[in-house]
Amino acid sequence: MTTATLPTTLGELLQNRAATRGDHTAYVFLSGPPEQERAESMTFSELDVRARRVAALLRQNAVDVGDRVLLLCRPGLDYVGAFMGCLYAGAIAVPAYPPRNRQHMVRIAGIVENAGADTILCSAEDHARCSTWLADTDASGSTLLDVGGAQALAPVDSPAGVQPSHIAFLQYTSGTTGTPKGVMVSHANLIHNLGLIREWLAYDESSTIVSWLPPYHDMGLIGVILTSLYGGFRSVLMAPERFIQHPYLWLRAISQYRADLTGAPDFAYRMCCRRISDEQLATLDLSCLRAAYNGAESVRASTLTDFSQRFAAAGFAADGFLPCYGLAEGTLYVAGRTGQHPVRTLCVDQAALQRQSVVLRNETLGVSPQPLDRPGERVLVSVGRTDGEQQVIVRDLETNARCDDRTIGEICVAGPSVAAGYWRLDEQTHSTFRHTLAGDRDQAFMRTGDLGFILDDELYVTGRLKDMVILAGRNYYSEDIEYALIVGVPELVPNGCAAFMDDQADAERLIVVAEVERTQRKGNLDSFIDAIRQAIWNRLDIGPSRIVLVSPGSVPKTSSGKVRRSTCRTQLHDGALTILAQWDVDAGTQTPAPDRGQPARPAAGVDQPAANDRRRDDGATVDELNDWLRHYARTRIDSRTIDERRTIPPHVVLDFGNRGLLGMPIDRSHGGLGLGHREMARVFAQLAAIDSTLAFFVALNNTLGIVPIMQHAQPTLRDELLPSLASGRMLAAFAITEPAAGSHVRAIASRAQRTASGDWLVSGTKRWSGSSAWAGIINVFAKQADGTGMVGLAVRPGTPGVRIGAEELTMGVRGMIQNSLHLDRARIGDACRLGDIGQGMSVAQHAMNIARLGIAAVSVGGMKRCAQLMHRYGARREVATGLLLDNPLSRLRLGELRDRIDGLDALVEHLATELDLGVALPEDCLLIAKILGSELLSQSADELMQFLGGRGYIETNFAPQIFRDARLTRIFEGPTETLLVHLGSRLLNGSDELPRYLESALGAGVLATELRELGARLSQDGLANAAKLGGAAHAAVWVNYWLGTIAQWGLLLAVTERAAAQQRIGDGALRWAQRRYELAIEAAQRQVGLRSALTTSAQLNDWAAQIGLEIGAIEQTVPGASQLVDPLLDANPGEHAAAGMPDTPDAPDTPAGEDAGPAPAPIAGEPASLLDRQQVHAVEQWLIAWLGERLKHRKLRLTRESTFAEIGFDSILAVEMTIVFSEAFSVSVDPSAVWDYPSIRALAAHLAPRTRGTAPAPIVAHADPDAPSSHAAQPSIL
Repeated sequence: MTTATLPTTLGELLQNRAATRGDHTAYVFLSGPPEQERAESMTFSELDVRARRVAALLRQNAVDVGDRVLLLCRPGLDYVGAFMGCLYAGAIAVPAYPPRNRQHMVRIAGIVENAGADTILCSAEDHARCSTWLADTDASGSTLLDVGGAQALAPVDSPAGVQPSHIAFLQYTSGTTGTPKGVMVSHANLIHNLGLIREWLAYDESSTIVSWLPPYHDMGLIGVILTSLYGGFRSVLMAPERFIQHPYLWLRAISQYRADLTGAPDFAYRMCCRRISDEQLATLDLSCLRAAYNGAESVRASTLTDFSQRFAAAGFAADGFLPCYGLAEGTLYVAGRTGQHPVRTLCVDQAALQRQSVVLRNETLGVSPQPLDRPGERVLVSVGRTDGEQQVIVRDLETNARCDDRTIGEICVAGPSVAAGYWRLDEQTHSTFRHTLAGDRDQAFMRTGDLGFILDDELYVTGRLKDMVILAGRNYYSEDIEYALIVGVPELVPNGCAAFMDDQADAERLIVVAEVERTQRKGNLDSFIDAIRQAIWNRLDIGPSRIVLVSPGSVPKTSSGKVRRSTCRTQLHDGALTILAQWDVDAGTQTPAPDRGQPARPAAGVDQPAANDRRRDDGATVDELNDWLRHYARTRIDSRTIDERRTIPPHVVLDFGNRGLLGMPIDRSHGGLGLGHREMARVFAQLAAIDSTLAFFVALNNTLGIVPIMQHAQPTLRDELLPSLASGRMLAAFAITEPAAGSHVRAIASRAQRTASGDWLVSGTKRWSGSSAWAGIINVFAKQADGTGMVGLAVRPGTPGVRIGAEELTMGVRGMIQNSLHLDRARIGDACRLGDIGQGMSVAQHAMNIARLGIAAVSVGGMKRCAQLMHRYGARREVATGLLLDNPLSRLRLGELRDRIDGLDALVEHLATELDLGVALPEDCLLIAKILGSELLSQSADELMQFLGGRGYIETNFAPQIFRDARLTRIFEGPTETLLVHLGSRLLNGSDELPRYLESALGAGVLATELRELGARLSQDGLANAAKLGGAAHAAVWVNYWLGTIAQWGLLLAVTERAAAQQRIGDGALRWAQRRYELAIEAAQRQVGLRSALTTSAQLNDWAAQIGLEIGAIEQTVPGASQLVDPLLDANPGEHAAAGMPDTPDAPDTPAGEDAGPAPAPIAGEPASLLDRQQVHAVEQWLIAWLGERLKHRKLRLTRESTFAEIGFDSILAVEMTIVFSEAFSVSVDPSAVWDYPSIRALAAHLAPRTRGTAPAPIVAHADPDAPSSHAAQPSIL
């Protein structure tokens, strides 16, 4: 094109290209897996037709000239066509990143509101998702159009005619320091800037450019897409995520398409140096590349050197580097090095630079083959000079006059490429775009906010004006501090560091936030902190006050990749960063994770794309899942039908499986979603808000069903089962509870006998094994017949000897079928064993702990649904005094519900995050999460029903089903009362894990100390009051219960204090937690110190007999229907036992088959007459002596006939006693024997044969009563 024929608008430009180069390829878009790359192409003529069709779509929807149209299209050919279609329609395009989640949509809604965009164009694959998200924002009134729908329309005949001064698009940019602003870029700005770029790059129509830059940002849109349109040459594009995941693909495309042009920010070249292997390097030919521009962030001399040296073998020439400078307010290009001038590098005095002075130490022409960094110096790379009518000057910050050469000031720009200003921001437009210098009021300049100087007509950028670090009166550039880390600490992510001042401290404090490379997250984080301090000191002679290590992707950046330091500072103060470790000079220590006293270990075993850290990647997946669930709930779920028919429809199970909901924790290599605990908890909560049955179905399959297999199955079995479980083609169930062992896990009667061939013969009955009738694999736990522990086995329902029993009709969660499971000498191969032999209880306990957190997450979702319904009703219900919502009692109830939700949500998020980081949480924490979640949900459901009044009793009004379903949580995985007793027992009998966790991880040392002191005081008061409580044993249980009650609120208080300090929850939740903790202490002290005796069992028996006489035997039956009542509740249990309540089969005395092996040790207690009476007596005396010493504070009178129930034995003491006994007699003893043999005499008769005449070691009850037990006690489950 000649100057005379040069188009004045982009519309004219495209029409010219379609007419003159119509058949030439304009754009190629690369996608797909690296090994199966797909390439879509489009000619200039095809682009012209696409744009005309998009213009037709917009006109069809009443879009007029000057209207703003938001572009939410993904990178690709559709995006290019949509952008040009907006211009053909005369509209103002507003490019924006397609939202990855609902939070991003809120920001986009802000852009829509600011721009006044009534129309939105998006890609076909994003239309449904964007529509759902948009409906929840203030932009819900905008028209959302699928750009793919334009292909069926006839192209417009004539594009809209607009003037060059007409705004072509709004470039929304947040910059590195501020909030998003829309830069108004006109057609004239673009045509002028594209002309400058043509002169700078010196391309021709045979050129090819390869780029991965985001098309929503000026560098990708103008510097690539529009530059190739202006030049009439080919542009090869790929999505940014493709480069981030595989930097090699960028250079491979350059090599394959013989590109002579490319460009990217500095970090991209550095990333290639780090992440492209020698094998990949050997496949590249970069000799075609003559221009590789480097801009958008500070250009590092070391990057130019490293890349040139690394890729010289591939033919890359160092003189191809073109450092440049630009910004959205200047359209794009401001200055750049051209091929006629070599790369110019200055080494300047660092101390002088801090005083805003330039003292030259050395100058280098061309890219140096050796590093130029020296102590006391800073290396600055020239970003070239400006051309044409552009003018670049530097102004003095104090005098506002033009600076001389070598004087640092603010860079200012004037010329036709400078944009018109910020959309609808007149004040900021005037201050930024209309600035005049002292003594020259005729010339207006645009202030860039960047600092720099000019030397020999070349521009050098030294930093950002707002990012200056001032320490002891000296100025330091954030870029210099960050660069010290990049070159000094290779374990950190390039372009992943932010240095800034603490704006919330009275003293001068430098804070450094640095991303740790994914491969280094398991490394020594303390050493990384030391290396950061040393690197900054070595280069700048200063020390940071605080160092924070974070996950990759945590440091916020602009769309062009610049670090947003002010946003990072805000996120750090708000607790929004994923912190791996930190150090603070005021504390004098470095603490992994937020104030954590123990190393935070990242979770292992899942793969994530290298583009994002696990949290962001999982978060986007969960956002999509939850959005889908909300839509699915409205269109495909009928909770009433599920409840009434007592089953989940097949289509729901299939759809959940196809969406990955039934295999969320399974790693992606096996077809699962690879989600962490935090993100799974979000899904559980969302499901619970929709339907409790579905929430429990999904949660228990993912925890109790999958976790034992995923974590404890042998590799062959795991690889066989996980793909089917991940896809939902197979369900998994968990079977541990038995008719006589609900809250008493150690009383399990099922037996597994090991045969000579290694197989297991399993007999027993399991009860309440949810979904076992549907499961393809059932995790069964049984005692080993030799008495050495428990074994876990993955059992297939079709195995001979395995029978699914009848369904038990439940009060709530009706759609999730509860069955019994019968095993009659079922032969299970050892390949199906879960965990080690004898360690089945550990496997089960691990799964139950994860499930307890899941129950808490379900409770959060259920409570939010209660809150939604209560508020909805209160805001609509008119009462005598006005709206029910305005009633003080209503506001009190809803306010407390809000605080309950915030507190429990904070606890779940904290614990889930800890698990994701690999922290070994005390089991007490997960126990407490389950207890609190269950109780608070049940309370909320009851309040919902009461709040709705008579409407709450109507089945169709949601509340009855919510009420029934919520009731399950208080008994599932152990009744609340039993768990609280267990929790208190752990605290009083050797486990100090919870108080230590409060101290080290939550900084709640005062709470921990108070909890220990309360335990000692309550124990003492309980013994003093034992007579009124029914004896020392019952007093111990009573104390345990009330101490457990205090402990649960103590943990919640510590977590809410942390969350409130990070401003993640309001003060109301903190005050609520404090009040509940204080009330728990008052109640415990009052109840343990009862002044009147509790009613005795004998008195209760007499009273119950009288009640029976008064009301009679009234159990009902209906002819033709089975109405079996549990024998423990039946008036005549003997009559119905044979009819339907199967007895637990005894373990076989001898196994069947030729490979049965030796007979097992007897399970029943042996008659003393058959044993060495002296050895039995020795064991009895040892047990009496040990128990007397260990429980001497209870003042018990022990004999051989004393029962463990009378003694007040619990699982903590059982574990402790069997450990000491095993050491004393050099034998292995299972703690569950205490429940199989309930008295000292019976247990001694059982243990004596195993001692083989060994004399016991001296009695040592417990050398350190405060030392924690190394064995976790096992509380109850349902």
